[in-house]
Amino acid sequence: MADSLALFGGAPARTTPFNVEPMVDGAEEEMVLRAVREKNFSRYIGSVMPNMEDVLRMPSAEAASLSEYWHFLGGENVRQFSAGFAAKMGAKYAIPINAATTGISVALAAARVGPGDEVIVPAISYTATGSAVLLFNSIPVFVDVEPDTFCIDPKKVEEAITPRTKAILPVHLTGNVANMDALNDIADRHGLVVIEDAAQAPGAKWRDRMVGTIGKAGVFSLQQSKNIMTGEGGMIVTDDPELARRARLIINHGEVVFEPDDDPSDMENIIGCNFRMPELCAAVGRAQLEKLDTVNDWRSRNADILREELSGLPGIDLPPSQRHGNGPAEDVPHLFVALHNAEAMGCSRAVFVAALRAEGIPVGTGYLRTMYANPTFLNRVAYGAKGCPWTCNGGGSPDWPVYEAGMCPVAESLLEEKFLWFYHIAHPSTEQDMRDIGRAVKKVVAERANLAGLTQADLGALAKKSQGRIGT
Repeated sequence: MADSLALFGGAPARTTPFNVEPMVDGAEEEMVLRAVREKNFSRYIGSVMPNMEDVLRMPSAEAASLSEYWHFLGGENVRQFSAGFAAKMGAKYAIPINAATTGISVALAAARVGPGDEVIVPAISYTATGSAVLLFNSIPVFVDVEPDTFCIDPKKVEEAITPRTKAILPVHLTGNVANMDALNDIADRHGLVVIEDAAQAPGAKWRDRMVGTIGKAGVFSLQQSKNIMTGEGGMIVTDDPELARRARLIINHGEVVFEPDDDPSDMENIIGCNFRMPELCAAVGRAQLEKLDTVNDWRSRNADILREELSGLPGIDLPPSQRHGNGPAEDVPHLFVALHNAEAMGCSRAVFVAALRAEGIPVGTGYLRTMYANPTFLNRVAYGAKGCPWTCNGGGSPDWPVYEAGMCPVAESLLEEKFLWFYHIAHPSTEQDMRDIGRAVKKVVAERANLAGLTQADLGALAKKSQGRIGT
């Protein structure tokens, strides 16, 4: 009966709120309290040290063994966290930073991507991926994604390369892994650098290598919503000593290291910035790093239960799991993604989402728009009012990349019609929570005929697009 649906006045399938919060225990508290007792809040030196070039190229493990209380590479917690993260990812260098957004900017700048250079970016990601390209006056070029992984489509990357292209910025979206073999092959053939945005995929793998270590550099997010966190923060990883050297200069007022007669080309993109991670954040990170495998297993287990619950339901399509396939990728779910099939469901995604939210399930619809649909890009307004960096480097060249509706149809279809995002696979969600989601979805699917004919206008706020991370 239609009136069994909460949307029409029936009892909701779930009345208990869902909760997502970091896995935190006494370890984080002890690390932070120790830093506070030692008055250890920031131990960076923003000036030249003896053997400076050796310091800048020092592997993270070696830096952690130093006894200096103050250091260009940070204090004890920053250097210990860096070493632990590098070891976990199998990288030589890990560079803590204040946010993954600036981490992407710094990694590109350290690779000498600068004004007027084009960076190829997938159409779907949080807006920071695209805006990070702008920081050093580079130009993002957005291309479509693959329909099953939601990651950048290598075929579209190849088509987008111009003489101005300098870098490829794949995003391992929702914990899925981009096709790194194809992307590295393209980069090698065209002389490009690959910087991985691994914000949502710490611990995911490509051919037994951790994501973030497969390109020239990788960037991780440590914001509170991520698999492990420092509140706010990020990490750049690389095996390239020159990129590590330049990144360390960029994040810590690097221009003070140079002498007036040093090679000006070596100063490229190195200006008086402070993108450093504080000691208290690093103290939290040291404790969180020990939990990475546990929280990844937690998300993976819940994702598998949810896949079992939703499998075979009409109107719900489930993308393949990279962990359970025979391919080179092994994802680590940041969230669980299902796809709405309007034809099989008999109603639009907006109507289905409204019905599911009424049942007490905070399902999301993905990001609100493609990155190129954000006003910054549509209006080409970033620095000042005259269109910089688009106009300040090429004089408003008519062949600058286009940002307009319809340019990435797969991405637009996913965001406008198909994505169903379930964030609540994360800690402390339980198996029973997953069963409740499954029960609610099955209830709505069973009554889908009663949803036919409803429009988004009929449903008000319940049908609005939302990431669905908090509440309904």
